[in-house]
Amino acid sequence: MAKEQKKYPLRTALFVLIIITFMIMEFPGAFFFNRIDPMLFGLPFIYGFNIIMWAVMCVLFLIGYLTSWGKGADFKEE
Repeated sequence: MAKEQKKYPLRTALFVLIIITFMIMEFPGAFFFNRIDPMLFGLPFIYGFNIIMWAVMCVLFLIGYLTSWGKGADFKEE
C-alpha cells in the first residue's frame, strides 16, 4: 500500500507567494516607470515599490518563521 502524502496548504501558499514576490521585485518592466512623476511615500516610484515589496517579503518570512515552516514532521526540539 502506498504511503499517503501529507498536504500542507500554508506551506505551499507561503512558498508560492514568496516566489511570486521575488519575481515581482526582479521584473525588469518596473524600470519603465522609473520616473519622478508617480510618487510613493514621497519617493520616486521604483524606490517606493521596492520598499513595499520588501515589507511584504518580511511579513511572509515572519509568518513562515512563526509557523515553523521548513521543519519536517521528524523535527525534535532539544
